[in-house]
Amino acid sequence: MGSCRKMNKSKSYVYALFAIVVVGTGLGGMTQTALNAMADVVLSDLGTEIGWGQWLATIYIFCMGAAVPLASYLQRKLSVRSLILYSYGLYLIGSLCDCLAVNFPMLIIGRVLEALGTGVLMPLLQMIAMTRFPENRHGTAMGIAGIALGFAPNIGPVVGGALCTAFSWRAMFLILACASAVLIVCALAVVREREVKDAAAHLDVTSLIFSTFGFGGLLLGFTAAANMGLTEPLVWAPVLVGIACVALFVTRQHTISEPLLDLRIFTFSEYRVSIVAQCLLYGCFMGMTLIIPLTVIEAGGHNAFEAGLVLFPGALAALVFEPGAGMATDRFGARKVAIFGGCFLVVGALLCSIVPSDAPLWLMALGQTLRCVGLTTLIPTTTSWGLGSLGKAGLTTHGSAGMIMSRQIAASLATAVMVFLIGCFPLSGEYMGFHSALGFSALLALGCLLVVIAKIPRSRKCANS
Repeated sequence: MGSCRKMNKSKSYVYALFAIVVVGTGLGGMTQTALNAMADVVLSDLGTEIGWGQWLATIYIFCMGAAVPLASYLQRKLSVRSLILYSYGLYLIGSLCDCLAVNFPMLIIGRVLEALGTGVLMPLLQMIAMTRFPENRHGTAMGIAGIALGFAPNIGPVVGGALCTAFSWRAMFLILACASAVLIVCALAVVREREVKDAAAHLDVTSLIFSTFGFGGLLLGFTAAANMGLTEPLVWAPVLVGIACVALFVTRQHTISEPLLDLRIFTFSEYRVSIVAQCLLYGCFMGMTLIIPLTVIEAGGHNAFEAGLVLFPGALAALVFEPGAGMATDRFGARKVAIFGGCFLVVGALLCSIVPSDAPLWLMALGQTLRCVGLTTLIPTTTSWGLGSLGKAGLTTHGSAGMIMSRQIAASLATAVMVFLIGCFPLSGEYMGFHSALGFSALLALGCLLVVIAKIPRSRKCANS
């Protein structure tokens, strides 16, 4: 009787801990995309040219990506309680900074702090899902975690556009600041894990520098390529620096005893396949969260609120399908669920790419909804399947960090390509640039589906090859 009560109490604690991290990570995901639907209003209010808008997304991705490699070290060095509180503290200060911003640099500082907090939380979320729940519930746990990874970024532009239209763009960040303050109070009350797992854990600063400059160089080059000629030094120079630093980073991980990222994760075939699928998936996904609002506003002549309405049904679909996909993965296996999601992703992306600029908004909304069904089905399925192979080797934290870094790089590259395609075509009645960008997204969706069909085996459990 006592042991049963103790087990239930332990289970309740895991659920409470998981809920706090899911909500916090969701706030970070929402923040990443919220400005997409109101960037023009924000920049105009701060007296900044609209061309700087892409840097709001770029800075966020860069800082979040820079923080992710630290996850494995921080999870060894700090207690879970400290890790959560530090992350939420950074997010709170960042949200207040954005809310009170009087110029563009202040807004950027806020974005940096928010992204650093989110970058630490995301691997922690996936680690809790894959290590604190039974193996037969990994899919379900990742499905719930996927609310933060899939639903939150989709709802971000909806909430941002609505608040910007109804009140002010600052209202968004005020709400985020209040929410993070509530989460800090909840964490102080609930999270009791104060112990430091490995006080002697060592941070290899050299690896961190290589990782930061590698990720940052690629991101800077990709972003610059969207607005400049490919022969410009600001394009190719950062890319070359990024490639060189990534190569140095990889080399160093093989030579040190405590690697920042344990590259043994890439010896697992399931993990490699999931990385490829998620890179294609996030390339399609993150680019669309920027391009669809731009298409609706710039090509269709609608406002930020209407752009948000286009995204809203998809966000609701994500909320329903994300946990459902996780439970279905546990019951039916990854292959069937992933193929189901991949088909929806392709159909939705194709529909978005062929909708005329003067078509009713519901057509674009339908395409976006179908795409979101696919997206939110694929995220928990491919994540739990890929990370599941790493558990027995004790590499879940490293695998989570590697997965997040890879898909963020892919997302930034794909977004840069889409913005570049928009700029390649002069504005016409059909706005070919926007349709080309959306068509590229559809190609990425198709690639993801083909990888899923070709590489995820029919059996529920497959040994690593």
